Amino acid sequence: MSTRRHFLAGAAATTVLAAPAIAQGLQQWRMVTAWPRDLAGPGVGAQRLADRIGELSDGKLTVRLYAAGELIPAQENSARIMTGEVELGHDMSSYALAKSPAFAFFSSIPFGLIAQEHEAWIRAGGGQALWDELGERMGLRFFLAGNSGARLGGWSMREIASLADLKGLRFRVSGLAGQALERLGVVPLLMPGSQIAAKFRAGELDAAQFMGPVNDTAFGLQEVAKFLYWPGFEEPCAALQLQVNRARYDALPKAQQAVIAAACAEENARSLAEFNARAPAALAQITAQGGIALKQFPPELYAAFGKACGEVLTDIVAGGDELTKRVAASYFAFREQSLLWTRIGDQGFANMRLLEYAYPKGA
Repeated sequence: MSTRRHFLAGAAATTVLAAPAIAQGLQQWRMVTAWPRDLAGPGVGAQRLADRIGELSDGKLTVRLYAAGELIPAQENSARIMTGEVELGHDMSSYALAKSPAFAFFSSIPFGLIAQEHEAWIRAGGGQALWDELGERMGLRFFLAGNSGARLGGWSMREIASLADLKGLRFRVSGLAGQALERLGVVPLLMPGSQIAAKFRAGELDAAQFMGPVNDTAFGLQEVAKFLYWPGFEEPCAALQLQVNRARYDALPKAQQAVIAAACAEENARSLAEFNARAPAALAQITAQGGIALKQFPPELYAAFGKACGEVLTDIVAGGDELTKRVAASYFAFREQSLLWTRIGDQGFANMRLLEYAYPKGA
């Protein structure tokens, strides 16, 4: 998934950065992101987070946001934050997968934790302590700072009804899911969401998984694809992060450290709420306009997806260092514990709610 940042970057920008403004106890920090400016969800949320840090600190710590490529090439964000040239970055932990496979677990892995389970693992299941340990190696601090929740399985120009239909399928899919699907004969491709519709029209792409109904419809995928598959398995949630230069963070007054943590927690909750509030209308728009066949992946395919993803994760953990193994063990143990409660709690109720009970609709 680390490669994905290359495609979100805009034109390479200035690489010599001025020192942050500091006057009379006031500080201005810079936040670089992996997103185009004002991109629905991540782009908007990053700006809101930057603004909120300034508000909560009563102007003592202000943040200026630079979208992907506006200040530095997006693929250099982490490196520049590590050196202290830039103080903050908003992206996904999995973009640093090349540095350590452990980073994948702090954003999302195929068939992994859903959004509320993931936050529970980070905040109350030992995940944050492991994340902090990973950050110490790089001179960084990490905070949850957004989540897009459940994702769609993928858009397609042709029906995907069997394993045979995967052979040679040119599929826009990233990260570990792409590695898994490649084992099933898929040709994984990477490109930004803004290019998917054009690639469909040009006949250069057969299928694509990007985010969810809100972002996918903004890029017009419903206007060109013929099939929409559910549920998504590639990223059952997409946790976003704020990464902070550790030395600069540690030098802040405790009150301003608390501001950063509080603003991130607020944005994490708000972004998930917004996605969940807007996704129903976006999905309704897709189904109402016609021309799109909404289909569930057949059980045969889902079983194959799960097996291939398990093989990829097994290989990654086996080849990882001692910390990666501890992160994976913690994550998998929490996932195992969550399966029973989610099945009889949220999932159990959701299944019952589908039954045709008399219930008032509307006001």
